[in-house]
Amino acid sequence: MVLAITLLVLSCSLAIPLQTTHAAKTTEMYVNAKTDIFLRSKPDQHANKLGSIQNHSTVTVLSSKNGWSYVQAGKNKGYVYTSALSKNIPKAAPSTVTKGLTPVDGLILTYAPSILEDKKETFYVEKEDEFTYLYNRKSPLYPELSNFTYMEDNNRLMMGVSSSDFIFVNVPYPLKQGTYVTQMDYFSEEQVLVESTTKTITVKAGTFRNVVILRYSNGSRAYFAKGIGLIKITAGNGKVTTELVSVKVGK
Repeated sequence: MVLAITLLVLSCSLAIPLQTTHAAKTTEMYVNAKTDIFLRSKPDQHANKLGSIQNHSTVTVLSSKNGWSYVQAGKNKGYVYTSALSKNIPKAAPSTVTKGLTPVDGLILTYAPSILEDKKETFYVEKEDEFTYLYNRKSPLYPELSNFTYMEDNNRLMMGVSSSDFIFVNVPYPLKQGTYVTQMDYFSEEQVLVESTTKTITVKAGTFRNVVILRYSNGSRAYFAKGIGLIKITAGNGKVTTELVSVKVGK
C-alpha cells in the first residue's frame, strides 16, 4: 500500500511541469522623429490612434517585429514604427526662440493663397538693418513700394502691411514654447500662445523644422520658419488662408 502511494505521488510530480518565470526583455528607447508620433492599436498605419507620443520622449519597447514596435508610453500601450525610435538621446530643438524668424535677404517667396488676397503672389525680399521688406514686382500700382514689412530686433518680432497701421504679428522675444506673450496693437492687446517652437511643418514649398506656431484667441495660427518668415496662416476652423508654395534664391 505504501509503495502504491509513493508511486502515485511520483507520477503526479512528474506530470506537473516545472514553472520557470522569465522576465520579458524590455528596452528603453527615445522617439526620434520629425514630429510627435501616433500610438496605434495594431501594427498597421491605418489602425486606430490611441494617442500621440511627444517627440524626444522615452518609451519602453516590449517587442519589435516587421517594422513595428509594441511599446508602453506612460500608462498606454500600443504600436509605433520602429524607425521612429532610437537608443541614442536625440538632440532636442531649443524650446525658446530669440531671433531669426524673418526671411533672409534675396529670397523670392511665392504664396497661394497670398498674405491678404486669395490668389498666387510672389514677393522679393530685401533687408535693411532691422527691417525686412517684401516687394511684389508685378504690382499694378506701385511696384517700387514694399507690400509687407518685418521688423525684428533683440526685443520684438513685428510683421504688417508696409506704411500702414495693419499689423499681423507684434510679439516680444523670447518666444518660449507653451507660454503666453502679449501682442500689442495700436488699439488693443491680446494674449498669444506660443504653441510650439519645435514642430516640423510641411507646406507646398517644402518641410520646415522647428517652426514657431503662434495661436491667437480666435483659434487662428501663424507659422514662422527660421530664415524664411511666414509659411502659413490658418483660420480658427483650421482652413489655410495663407500658404508658402515656393522658395527661391534670387539672382
